[in-house]
Amino acid sequence: MPMNFDIELTSTPITSHAGLAFIGEKLSEAKFERHMETIGPANTRSDRMADADLAKTMVGLICCGKPHYDAVGEYADDPYFPQVLGIEQLPSPEILRQRMEVLPAGAGKAFRGFTTRLLEKHPEYLAEKIQGKDRCVIHIDVSPMDNSGSNKEGVSCTYKKFDGYAPIFAYMGPHGFMLDNELRPGKRHCNGEGTKKWLKQVLRGAEKVAPAARLVVTDAGHDAAENLLLFAQTEDTDFLVRHNLRTQDPAAWLADAQRHTGVDNYQQVDPGARRWYGQRTVEVTHGQQQATIRQVWRATERIAGPDGQLLTEPEITIDAYWTSLGWPPADIQAFYQQRGTSEQFHSEFKGDLDLERLPSGKFRANQHVLDLGMMAYNLLRLLGQQMLDSGLVPGRKAQSKRLRLRSVLQNLIYMAGRVVRHARRRILRVFEGHGWAPAALSLGRAPD
Repeated sequence: MPMNFDIELTSTPITSHAGLAFIGEKLSEAKFERHMETIGPANTRSDRMADADLAKTMVGLICCGKPHYDAVGEYADDPYFPQVLGIEQLPSPEILRQRMEVLPAGAGKAFRGFTTRLLEKHPEYLAEKIQGKDRCVIHIDVSPMDNSGSNKEGVSCTYKKFDGYAPIFAYMGPHGFMLDNELRPGKRHCNGEGTKKWLKQVLRGAEKVAPAARLVVTDAGHDAAENLLLFAQTEDTDFLVRHNLRTQDPAAWLADAQRHTGVDNYQQVDPGARRWYGQRTVEVTHGQQQATIRQVWRATERIAGPDGQLLTEPEITIDAYWTSLGWPPADIQAFYQQRGTSEQFHSEFKGDLDLERLPSGKFRANQHVLDLGMMAYNLLRLLGQQMLDSGLVPGRKAQSKRLRLRSVLQNLIYMAGRVVRHARRRILRVFEGHGWAPAALSLGRAPD
């Protein structure tokens, strides 16, 4: 069957990544470039590629969903890619790999500095009203990355029983902007060595960007006295940490809850289950430090299944938390259950940006890629929110609270465009019939 179109090659510059123009605009920050200059060697050849250009190249690749060194070769003959990112010369795959692997550890400060300044400019996306008060919620969680079948430095068996890394992430706000991260060997416990230092780094970063009081939320992996005391002693910061019950007796927790609220003052879950809430204060000590911290819990006793079939023995389930919040225990429980949203942020970072398998065999280089991935993730998240705010996003997605990164990639970054030179200007022309074109053009008018 004959094709409907004849296919020909053209010398007219056409790009399938028109949306990178908005990424390049935000990467052209003089402060970031100057910071990158300070971390490099003092005396270099005049033709040495700038470290900032390498970083921009990797961010551009990640924003295209191609966080691999070899992918830069696809743009070797494409003038648009380096021009739109403000890069004087595009590195080859070999140079990109070599230079990324020798970037000093100090590059991480430059990458985090860019992230901090970006978030500082957009406080409207970081706070939300909870229980009548504006708060910046910080979700902290470990999310293993499957790098099975590789011999990369730091790859080892994770708690999910595959070989890989076990990085820890901190997300802020209802839209899930990434505040910080740390790459870790797969075998390291989520509260292992260096965790307190990293938590302090997260809290310092949050203090710089948060327009409202902070609320740190973590799972039971960070239930440790030194962490609780750190949160309790940090100014203008509340916390909610799931309690690790370890080998504690659920029946004792149930009895305490019944004494607290009364045996007959329960919540009926279904015909076979009842629920009580309890609370108390506990003296928490670590070394010379101590604090009185509130503990709340929900105890559920099930004597029959939802279908009414009696159980041979009652089943008792305890959900317990450490918190500085004064909310009723039921509200604490309901709020923590919303934490599952942060799992979607992991999925977008690792899946939509294809960052599950990191590209380098060197641990430090992979930490740099993770940091550059954080920059790309936040830039794409910001563009998605700004398009939503424009009111020009078509279809059902216009009703969303946030756009998934995959939607931003498919509808903005991968938008086709024609590059035209006219009167000493470079013009990127986008087809006016594209459904997302009005939303994309609104970004040129969005505040930086």
